[in-house]
This record gives sequence, C-alpha cells and structure tokens, in this order.
Amino acid sequence: HINLKVFMFTLLLLTTLPLFGLVFVGFALGKFSLFNNQDAKVFLKLIGILVVPTLGIKIIGEFNYQHIKWDLYFLYLVSQFLIYFTGFFIAKLIFKRSNAESLIIGMTSAFSNHLFFVYPIALFEFATKDIVPIETIISADFITVGLSVCALDVATQKNIKIKSILFKQFKNPALIGLLLGLIVFLLKIDLPLSLGRLVDFICDTGTPCALIAMGILLSYKTNRDQIKLSLIITFLKVLLFPILLFSFIFLFEYDLNISKTTMMVAAAPIGAMGLIFASIYNVKTDAVVRAGIFTYILSLIGIPIVGSIA
Repeated sequence: HINLKVFMFTLLLLTTLPLFGLVFVGFALGKFSLFNNQDAKVFLKLIGILVVPTLGIKIIGEFNYQHIKWDLYFLYLVSQFLIYFTGFFIAKLIFKRSNAESLIIGMTSAFSNHLFFVYPIALFEFATKDIVPIETIISADFITVGLSVCALDVATQKNIKIKSILFKQFKNPALIGLLLGLIVFLLKIDLPLSLGRLVDFICDTGTPCALIAMGILLSYKTNRDQIKLSLIITFLKVLLFPILLFSFIFLFEYDLNISKTTMMVAAAPIGAMGLIFASIYNVKTDAVVRAGIFTYILSLIGIPIVGSIA
C-alpha cells in the first residue's frame, strides 16, 4: 500500500506539474493584459462547441463494454446526484445565486476530471476489468452533462418555451457527442487514419485551452462570496463525494477491490465542464476557477489514499 501511494503521488505530481504550468501561463497572460476574460471565453467556447462533441466520437465510439458493473455505477450515480443537488441548493438557498449559477456550482461539485487525471494513472496500475468502471463513468457523463446543459437552457430563458428548449438540444454539445459516439460504436465504423488523427488533434486541444483559460480568469480579482463558494465546491468534490460513495459501498457490502477505481474518480479534482458551460451561458466563473486549483492540490493527497484501499 505504501509503494502504491508513493507511485500514485509521484505520477499525479508529474501529471499535474504541466497542468499547473499551463494555468500559470494563462495567469501571466492575464496579468500582463495580453489576454482578457473575453479571450478566455473564446477558448472555453471552442472546447464546448467543438472538443466536447469530438470527445464523444473518441470515448464512446471506442468504449469497451466488457466487465461493466451497473450496480457499482448506480452507487456512483446516486452519490453524484446527491453532491450535485447539495451544491445547487447551497448556492441557491444560502448564497442566493441565480438558478443558472447554482446549476454551475452543482455541476462543478459533481463532475470529476476523470479523463485526464485518473484514467492515465489507472492505465498504468490496474487491469482492464478495473479500468472499465472509469470508462463507464466517462461515457455516462455525456448524458448527465447533456441534461445539465438542458437545465441551463431552461434556467437562462425568461419565458420558458418547450419548442425552443427542445430545438436547442440539437445544438447541445454533450448530446451531440453522445449521438456521434453511439453511431460510431453501433455501426462499428472504422475511422480512416486521416479522420482519426483529426479527432485526436481536436481532443488534444481541450485540456491546454481549458487550463490557459482558467489561468487568465484566475488573474482577475473576485469577492468573498465567490471564494466561499469555491471552498464549498472543494469540500463537496474531494471530501464529501468520496466519503459518500464509500458509505454506500460499505452499506451495500460491495467489494472494495472492485470499487477502488470508482472511488478514485470520486476523489478526483473538478472537471472542466462547469467552467466551460459557465462561460458559454455567461455565468460568473470565479468560484469554479479557484475551486479548480484547490481540488487539484487536494487530489494529490486524496487519490493515492483512495487508490490503495483494499
């Protein structure tokens, strides 16, 4: 267990240093006024409109459906929704934020950076059947993110019109990604080499753009309420989420060895989706940006501990 913790901490540290480097680059660009918050929004909009749907082709289209444990994913999903609604109601009832901002706070608290943070580590350390639960969460998050975007469409409309909301879903990036991925998977489409490389190039732009945008937005000052909200997100994401999931696993007497990688996802830092869609829907991003830094630091400690549970 000690060797595993050291290995994970080292790998996480080596993985995280370049990420923090990109955030620092963005911060410097913002501080020296070379880029501003509108430029950051362009980066994030690019990810939301182009990268997210393309990730659907890459992730869902190539997903390995063997060894899926739906009962384990259900426990994760219940925990995720409880964290989501806790974040939403704290923002709405205690901090008196708008519906849209409260949704973003809930989304940020509940969605993990599984694809670029936990998944690479799991590929090194765990067998294929242990990695499948992570792939299940990554794929299923296209549905939960898609539903969150739909909720944002409702929250940001002054007059709710069902037809207008339904029509907007044809432009919902997560649902488009889900649909494209399912088409590739179900029809067993073998993408040509050139098209496959294009998909990879687009997907690879997501993380650098998101982190540079985060750094730019971090260079701007914020108020105390946003800092408090960032601490709430941090507590919910890297502390309460894994504790809640562990409690369900213990309550239902689920095998800890099998659920280890799922626990690691619960302990992961926030994903980029909250920041991306906050920018697209013109919601304040200050709390999300700061929670990103806090959760990345805490996850360096949390994931090795969770990953060594047996």
